[in-house]
Amino acid sequence: MFVKNYNQKVLFIIEKQIKTQKMETQTIYHLALVTHIIAITMIAGTTLIDYVIFKQFSKQMNSDRQKGITIIEALSKLPMLFGIGFILIIISGVYMMYVTNGAFGEQTWFRVKFALILLIVVNGLTVGRRQAVKLRNTLSGAGDVNIEENILKVSTNLSLFHLSQMTMLVIIFVLSVFKFN
Repeated sequence: MFVKNYNQKVLFIIEKQIKTQKMETQTIYHLALVTHIIAITMIAGTTLIDYVIFKQFSKQMNSDRQKGITIIEALSKLPMLFGIGFILIIISGVYMMYVTNGAFGEQTWFRVKFALILLIVVNGLTVGRRQAVKLRNTLSGAGDVNIEENILKVSTNLSLFHLSQMTMLVIIFVLSVFKFN
């Protein structure tokens, strides 16, 4: 009788620990999911703010060049927020894949989402950064007489860049919500 009660108590304690461990894993998973959502929102928000402030820069450059330059200097801090968001996406995404044993990795919506996130990063590092450098060089007036023309070209390219980034981010949000297969 004593052995039977002891075994039942041990089994009860083990079952309780397993349930507690599952609850902790599920809680951590949900925290990772919230972090993931916050991170993608940071990236999308940074892109939108960059676009809106850049439009303001374009307007100010025509009337007051110094205000325009001040606006561009304010934009220089946004890539850091984008980077933080991207790091959070990677960490939380890897953890969620670990907890779910890669269950999402085989689904079409996830593969498209993942490819779009990589494309956003590549687009930002190549097109976005290159255009920002051109703009800074133009504003420094490196001996170029066509400053207004160069600013207009860069402005057009950056507008297209922002539009493409925001389009990809909206597609990511839609894919994440509807999980098309």
